[in-house]
Amino acid sequence: VFLTDTVKKDSYFDLMTRFDFKTLLPALLHVEDRVSMAHGLESRVPFLDHRLVELLATVPSNIKFEGGKLKKLLKDGLGHHLPRGVLDRTDKMGFPVPLTEWLQGEIRDFVHDVFTSQKARERELVDNLMVLGKVQSESRYGRNIWGMLCLELWQREFHDKAPQFRKMLEREIAVA
Repeated sequence: VFLTDTVKKDSYFDLMTRFDFKTLLPALLHVEDRVSMAHGLESRVPFLDHRLVELLATVPSNIKFEGGKLKKLLKDGLGHHLPRGVLDRTDKMGFPVPLTEWLQGEIRDFVHDVFTSQKARERELVDNLMVLGKVQSESRYGRNIWGMLCLELWQREFHDKAPQFRKMLEREIAVA
């Protein structure tokens, strides 16, 4: 569906959509299938019909995400068929992940080691001591801390271990 030779021309939104489509979506569909089958249900995902996906892949992101409105095309196209309470619902969310419990519990020592490491301190991407303080004291920062943890682990994997990747990235940044 998505052409890799258009990556440089795509918006950030298009790049993130492509990334989610190739990585997150297959995992979500796998879980959805396993859970529904475990309960004897056959589920369908009508918005993933290949014709619809291919059509929407051609729509510019500024139209799909105009004014920061999520699901803009869906709401504009089908909104007149839905009750206001459904159309304007803001409390819907995906499967919650117990990030705070993990960060304060079973991976706490790992998180501490990551943010107090020499490399993390040298990088100065975040205030590591403040992050560690938030891990212990405030549960509302779980998702943010998880993102910072993933960023640091990504840096270790792709920046520290792969000099050729680092050189390529530096060239790309210099050109931009």
